[in-house]
Amino acid sequence: MQYLNGFEHYLRSKDKSDNTISCYLRDMKQFIGWYSTKTEHGLNKIIELDAVEYKKYLQKGKQAVITINRKLASLNVFLQWMKDAGHIKEEISVKPIKNREVITYKGLEQQDVWKLRKEIHRQGNLMHVCMIELLLQTGIRVSELVNIRLSNIEITERKGTLAVIGKGNVKRTLPLNKDVRKAIERYLPERTEADTDHLLIGQRGALQRNAINLILSHYGDRLNIKVTPHMIRHTLGHTLVKQQVEITTIQQIFGHSNIQTTNIYTVTTDKEIEQALESVEW
Repeated sequence: MQYLNGFEHYLRSKDKSDNTISCYLRDMKQFIGWYSTKTEHGLNKIIELDAVEYKKYLQKGKQAVITINRKLASLNVFLQWMKDAGHIKEEISVKPIKNREVITYKGLEQQDVWKLRKEIHRQGNLMHVCMIELLLQTGIRVSELVNIRLSNIEITERKGTLAVIGKGNVKRTLPLNKDVRKAIERYLPERTEADTDHLLIGQRGALQRNAINLILSHYGDRLNIKVTPHMIRHTLGHTLVKQQVEITTIQQIFGHSNIQTTNIYTVTTDKEIEQALESVEW
């Protein structure tokens, strides 16, 4: 436990978000639980073969490659901290698994986007309209959405901006198009009074990420559509790629530190493949 406490203190000193820290600690608790069943030695006696064996253990399970690689990345950060803190003598790291899986489209079909958007607008809940327009028109993460404060928003007659605090407390500023500005301006007079300046306020105060998921699921169930904030983010990313927006511009919009992450939006959908072949003329 002393190592986990020290590791948590290190992560907080690096200004990692609460969600990131929670993920690291969860991954390490799983590793430590596994390690304790394999040896009587403490973590200060860990060797590279232990990390390799843990990798093989994860591969034998049914977890997705991306999940396994996240856990291995967490382990590498932990082991690097152990070395820097003087708890182990040698640097230890384990390579990620090469993902040979075909990358599939994780967003919504265009017709489903319109169905969802129209349904939310038709029901007339102005907070829900504001929520969906922000997600659709900016591609922000659900964690970023629920943390929007009134002070983060600037709207003039013809322009608007949103200051977003993303992963690693990195700030970026996004322009708000007319649809988002209109949704926000219509919602603000109806916004419930609260002791917080969070933008989205429910009956119990500022909305949390699980509330956003429940709201979207409610509308999705009405339309028989699976929808999550992450799917909406993927939908916008893929749409921008189709509109031939520069990949570096999309990277800036989505707040990715690595452009390789942005490349997931360049995937081709089954519908696009079908349309491409149907349009062939010889």
